[in-house]
Order: sequence, then structure tokens, then C-alpha cells
Amino acid sequence: MKSPASFNPVRSRRTVQDQVYDQLREALVSGAFEAGQSFTISALSTQFETSHMPVREALRRLAAENALRISSTGTAVVPDLSAEELGQICQARLIIEPATAEIAFDRIGADERRALAEILDTHRHTGETGDITAMLEANRHFHFCIYHAAGNLVLISQIENLWLRSGAYVRFLSDRMGDLLKTSYKAGFTRYHDDMLAAFDAGDRAGFRAAMTADIVATRDLLMDFLNEDSA
Repeated sequence: MKSPASFNPVRSRRTVQDQVYDQLREALVSGAFEAGQSFTISALSTQFETSHMPVREALRRLAAENALRISSTGTAVVPDLSAEELGQICQARLIIEPATAEIAFDRIGADERRALAEILDTHRHTGETGDITAMLEANRHFHFCIYHAAGNLVLISQIENLWLRSGAYVRFLSDRMGDLLKTSYKAGFTRYHDDMLAAFDAGDRAGFRAAMTADIVATRDLLMDFLNEDSA
């Protein structure tokens, strides 16, 4: 069993299922698992140092969110990569996320603006040093700092689910990012985040939304190119 994720033992009996679910969910969102990777309830129970039941229920919750598939034997499987599914996920992202960013525009204060600048610095530095895991984590933090500023928990929940379903694609991209950052891509990989902050500072709401849209489109197109190369 391939398992790049490192789980912590679960101690509290009152919230065992929630703790298992939260750790598995974070691992999936961050791209810890490859498409097609499988793991059993028994193996996960050993890692979490808990019984089978909370693991089984956590996996069922994640399967209901379309983040995992559960086989007839109870084995959890990360769904395979699919250009069609990627297109549908990104289509939904392009509807929800730029709109949420536009809502956030008037609610971003000095603290959020400062946090975004710090996250962007981390994003740029980790990309330049080749720390791909930290780079992708900074990218996610940048986006969600904006989404949380919108103050709409319903929208945030929908966005979180889309990113959860994108986890295997994040892993797929991370496996190729090291080589990509050795090309001319390295000079502009933070371009759209830079554009967002520039638009915000200029009071350009439409530009802020447009930069968010362009960021999602660029990531989608990059992933599509890699998927097409693999299938050729």
C-alpha cells in the first residue's frame, strides 16, 4: 500500500470518526494520494490506532462526497483521472470561485491583504526552491484566504468539495511540477496571484475576478495538456 500521508493516532473516543474523516480529507485535498491508489479499512485502522468502525464511516462520508470509491470488499480507492471529470470540476469552479472572490473584494481588510502578500511570498519562494508540496499548499491557502473573506459558509463548503474532488489531480500535477519549474514556466507561475493583488490595490473588482478566472483556466489547461500527453 502506497501511503505518503502520515496520520496521527486518534485518542478521543467522542469524536473518533470526525478526527479520522478530517485527517483523510486533508490528505486527499493536499494530493497525498495518487489516482487509483487503494487502502483497506484494516490498514487505516492500524495507522489511526482505532477500531474499524470510525474508519469505515469516515470512508463512507468521503465516498458520498465523490472523493473516494468503495469496492464491494470495503477497499477505498482514489478515483481515476479523467479529462471529462476534470472539465466538469473546473466548469463548476469557474462558476463559483470567481463569484466568491468578487463578494470577498469589499470585505478584504488590511489583515487579509497582509496575509495574502505573505502567502504569495511563500508561494513564490517555495516554487523557486522546488518545495512542491509547500508550493501547492501556499496556493491553496491563498485561494481560501480570499474565499473565507467572503463570509459565506455555503459557498465555502461548495468550493471545499470541488477542491476535495480535485485532490488526485493536485497529486498528478505535483509529480510534474518539478520538471515544469525548470522551464520558462518558473518565471510566471505566480502571475495570476500577483494580478489579483494588483487589481485589489487598484480598486479593480472586475480585474480581481478576471484574474481569479484566469488562474483556474490556466491550471485546467495545464492539467489537460498533461493528461493528453499521458494518453497519447
